[in-house]
Formats: sequence, C-alpha cells, structure tokens
Amino acid sequence: MMERFVTIWQEQISTLDNQARPLSVPREGIWLRLALTLEGTVRRNASARQILSSQQFNAARTQWRLTDVAFLRTALELLYKTQGQIRMSVLAAECGLSLRQFERRFKQRIGVSPKVFARLLRFEALLCVLIHEPAYSLAEIASRLGYQDQAHVIHEFKTWAGCTPTIFLERAKHRAMCGFIVPDVRPAPTPVYHI
Repeated sequence: MMERFVTIWQEQISTLDNQARPLSVPREGIWLRLALTLEGTVRRNASARQILSSQQFNAARTQWRLTDVAFLRTALELLYKTQGQIRMSVLAAECGLSLRQFERRFKQRIGVSPKVFARLLRFEALLCVLIHEPAYSLAEIASRLGYQDQAHVIHEFKTWAGCTPTIFLERAKHRAMCGFIVPDVRPAPTPVYHI
C-alpha cells in the first residue's frame, strides 16, 4: 500500500513539475543569500560579470520547476554551510544525483558550474576573514580556507575582486574611514539577479 502511495505521489509531482507556469521562490533565506552573493560579486569586478552573467541566470531562473527548487535548496545550503569547501562528488551524492547530472543541472539552473560557484563562496569567506580578522596573515587565511598558496589567493582576488588583496584592503580601509560599510553596498539602479 505504501509503495503505491509513493508512486502516485511521484507521478503527481512529475506532472506538476513539467507544467510551464510561474514559480514563486521566497525572497529570504538561501535565496536571498544567493542573490546577494551574485549581486555583490558583479559589483566588485567587471570581469566577474562575464563569469556570472545575470542574463544567463535570469533566463535559467524562468525555467525552474518545483524539483529544481528542492535540488537547488539542498545544493546551495551545503555550499554555503561549507563555504564552498566541499567535493562536488559529495555534493552530488547529497542531492541524489551522479556527478555529471549534478554539474549539468546546477549549471543549467544557476548559469554557472557548481565548481565556479564554490570558488566564489570560498573567496567570499576569504574576504570576510580579511576584513573582520586583520590579525591573521594572508598565508594563514589562505591555508585555513583550503587555498594551495598565496599565489592562488592573489589569482582568485584578481578574478573576483579585480585587484590584488593589498589594493582591496586599502580600498576597504578608505571606505571604512569615509563611513561606508564594507563590502560596498551601493544601491544598484535596478536588480541584476531576479529570484
């Protein structure tokens, strides 16, 4: 009896999931964190805009289904919880997919591969530690967050912030002295990412 119920439920979900209709996603919790992550990154660096195309994300977002929301919630919560320091095979297994299925589905739904998104989250953790715990050296922070060496950190800075760590910290210090909150929270004229 229980197996029949599960089968009917899965068929109903499958039917509902394949219907093309607008899907309402809460604008809080993990979804708000996702939007803030993407917005903050593209504001910091023009070249990051190419990596995290809002057009790709927004186009993919219009295709989300109920199963996509559940899948993305699981994947994003684990990525944020681990600050991007999780093996993709483990993440795929937690989502109940093979590695290849997971990577393809994540990229189709977010517009960027899960590895690139994990790199971004690890970089955000690096920024947070640099700004809020200045007593640590860059090498100590890099080691703590799983970077191979300082050169790797500098490369990530150039990719995601468009500058070296030294220049970033000088700018952050200047913004802090001018009364701005770090990181930069200038309002965007219109939202780039729609959740």
